[in-house]
Amino acid sequence: MPAASNIVINDGATTPVAHTFSPIGQDAKGVWWYEQTNPALANALGAKRLGIKVVRIMDRQRLTGSAKVTITVQVPTLETLGTNDSGFTPPPTVAYVNHVRCEFDFPERGNLQERKDTRAFIAALTSATGPILSIIENMNPVY
Repeated sequence: MPAASNIVINDGATTPVAHTFSPIGQDAKGVWWYEQTNPALANALGAKRLGIKVVRIMDRQRLTGSAKVTITVQVPTLETLGTNDSGFTPPPTVAYVNHVRCEFDFPERGNLQERKDTRAFIAALTSATGPILSIIENMNPVY
């Protein structure tokens, strides 16, 4: 099992910017990483987050097992409601969160190459150009 360490991911800007996510620990939902900025965010609610959870499942009737790997990405956007009319500006609150959940269900009988292929298909699908990119980025429906 790999130890949790920093993860660096480029964003989707025209000139990509690297974002560093540091592990903050494990809870019932898996391991979480928060984006570390310098200087630190004034409001941690606005930090981008990654999560990974691995669950092993055993089917006792069929005597087989499987694993479910869930990866989540949360990108919150903050907004400040109100003004500083009374001498102070209220702290920002979360306006909305872009949230992605990707689940891999792998049967125990599957092999390493099949898992690699499945992961590669998802990576290529979400970084490809064409209809999938338009669906994700522009929210265009398929007809």
